[in-house]
This record gives sequence, C-alpha cells and structure tokens, in this order.
Amino acid sequence: MSRVFQVVVPAVCGLLLTASLSAQESDDPKPTEAAPPAPTTPVPEEATTEDPLVAWKTAVDRRTAIFEQLQELKKAFAETKIRAEQQKVRDEYTDLIREFEVSVYPKMLDLAEDIYAQQPDDLDAGEIVMQKAFNQNQYETSAAIAAKLLAADHRTKNVLSMGAVSQFALHNFEEALTLMNEAKAENRLDSRYKDYVDATSEYIEFWKTEKAIREREAALEGDQALPRVEFDTSRGKILIELFEDHAPNTVANFVSLVEGGKYDGIKFHRVIPGFMVQGGDPNTLDEDPGNDGFGGPGYSIKCECYREDARMHFRGSLSMAHSGLDSGGSQFFLTHLPTEWLNPRMVPEKGGHTVFGRVIDGMDIVAIVQRGDEIKKATVVRKRSHDYKPELTLDVIVPGTDSDPAK
Repeated sequence: MSRVFQVVVPAVCGLLLTASLSAQESDDPKPTEAAPPAPTTPVPEEATTEDPLVAWKTAVDRRTAIFEQLQELKKAFAETKIRAEQQKVRDEYTDLIREFEVSVYPKMLDLAEDIYAQQPDDLDAGEIVMQKAFNQNQYETSAAIAAKLLAADHRTKNVLSMGAVSQFALHNFEEALTLMNEAKAENRLDSRYKDYVDATSEYIEFWKTEKAIREREAALEGDQALPRVEFDTSRGKILIELFEDHAPNTVANFVSLVEGGKYDGIKFHRVIPGFMVQGGDPNTLDEDPGNDGFGGPGYSIKCECYREDARMHFRGSLSMAHSGLDSGGSQFFLTHLPTEWLNPRMVPEKGGHTVFGRVIDGMDIVAIVQRGDEIKKATVVRKRSHDYKPELTLDVIVPGTDSDPAK
C-alpha cells in the first residue's frame, strides 16, 4: 500500500525527546565511527529487597542526571575544535546513552506500572505506562492516561502525539484534531504521526456517515438483521457483524468459507501493532512457515470497494486482503485503528480494500492477537434466509501471490 503508519515509539528516543523542551530541540553530536553495539538483553540483576519507591526514585534521579550531562556534552562538543577533545566527548556521550539503555530505562520500565498504581500523580511513571498501553493497542488506557497527564500540564511530545492518536483510534476525532493542532503549533507532533492530521479532518465527516449507518443497521430485525460470525481464537472470542448490504458478494464468500470450515485451525500470519492482524491463509495449516501469506482458496472475487456506498476503515473493521484489483480470496484483516490509506477509492488504479464487517465484541482480543495465534473455530451465528453463494473468478489464481494489506 502507499504507506504504513509506524506507531511503535523506541523507548530511548521517546524519553530523550520528552525529558525537556531543550532536549527536543537540540541535536546530538554525531560520532565519526560507529559506537560499539549495546547489549541486546538487559544485564541480569541480583536479587534485591530494595523498596520499589526507592528504586524508582534512584532510576529517575539517574535519568535526570544523565540528561543534564548529555546537554553539557553537547555544549562542550560545539565549543571545542580539538579532535582529541571531541572524541572524548563522543565516548562519554556514548557511555551515557548505553547506561540509560541498558540499566536505567529497563529499571523504569519494570517499575512504572507498580509506581503508577501506588502514585497515580507520578507523571514520569504515567507517561511510561501510557506508552506501553499505546504500543500494545490498548487505546482506551493510553487515551485516559494521556488526558490525565495533559490535565497536569505534562505536555511532552509523546503525551500530545500518542494522546492524539489514541483519541483517533477511539473515533474521538474532534478531540484528536485539537491535540494534533496543539502539538503541531508547539512543534511537538511526532513526525511519524503527521499524516494523521489530514486523516483526522477527513474522518470527522466519515464518522458522521458511519454512525448514521450503524444506527440504521442496529434497528434491523428478523431476517433483515445483518449476518454475524464468531471467531473462537486461542486468545478469546471475537464477534463480527457483516455488511451484507454494502459488500454482498464479499460477505457471501466469507460466510461460505466459514460454513465450509475453511477458517478452522487457520493462524494469524501477519500482525502489525497499531495497524492490523491478518489471517485466512490455508497455508498456515502446513508445517512450512515460509509460504504463509501466499495462499488462498484457489479462486478470487471482485473488489466491492468501488461502490458509491462502500464503507470506510475504522477501528475493528473487517476488510479483504488482496495483492491487486479483484484478487481477494480468503485472506482478511482486522484493523487496530482507522486506516485512511486503505479506504475505498472510486478509481481502481488508486487502490482500496473492501470493508465488509466490523468487530462488535472482542476488540480487546484483536488488540492482543499475536502472529501464530489460531482461529480454533469459526461459526456463523446469524444470517439471512437465503443461500450465500459468491460469484467467483477462476482465472485469477490467488496461491503464489502475496495478499498483504501492508503493501
């Protein structure tokens, strides 16, 4: 696809950039040689009975000292022209960064949740807990903590940016746009989220339309009620309502596959936090992980995202994965948050994916699905009283192509 928003914020960069406004606006001295790599795993710690509050204060104080030393080293680097002195500054700078990455920040990560539970007014702990929740697709939690931090005037780049995207994920688009505009005006909007500004403006109108449709769908009764499918996964159950009135052939295909047992035992083969979980590939049933993502039912169906009434992608949308126009088959994805760049386009050459359902229960399960998690059983729990026979295209072969919405 045209782009993929990256929403996982590296821990070190996040804290370095949010420690103070001056830290956000200054540049690090760049070493002329690559620094030795930091250990990939934390150094094992000896058993300790140190009080968590004391350990937290020690870690926070050391972090503050490190940041102050880094700022002094930046000044020293800028003021000297002697190569030996510059090298000394580089070495000291690298050592401090390594200490923060290996010793200080892992300790803060370990302690933050307990500290925040004991001291909910601790802004440093709150920010770390917010980041953890955000990176785990727990947007209700990250939005609530961000709101509390902002109310306490803790307006760092991470809090403003992640708070805005969390509100976006929860369909609170006006609140999201307010935070994004504030962050942008103060030069505190993380560059990874800049595209959300325009998307949020669009989604304010999209959401009005979508809410009206959902209200009408909720009023449908009897045989007019929309079909529903339940996934019983290794993480828990996910209940999905299908948009038969807006994507009838795609829904017919999905229902026929479910009733044929084609999703039973299938694994989620692709998971991108802050984007989506993808499944439906029969290749995940074999012992070769190398072919996962390349399979299908042996036929394809036409895209239905070019209809004038095509639905947009919101949080929990069920959408068809494909490798190009009219190449979808059995693979699908469930979104963690609205994904504007996958929305239907009236011109096929500009892309688009067919949204044919939404999660109505179990979004908490979607948020924690990992690659390799299994759909133990897929069941049609409700459908209309007619046959679900999709129109198929047999001359477009799905196996051997990469049905990936991230492309």
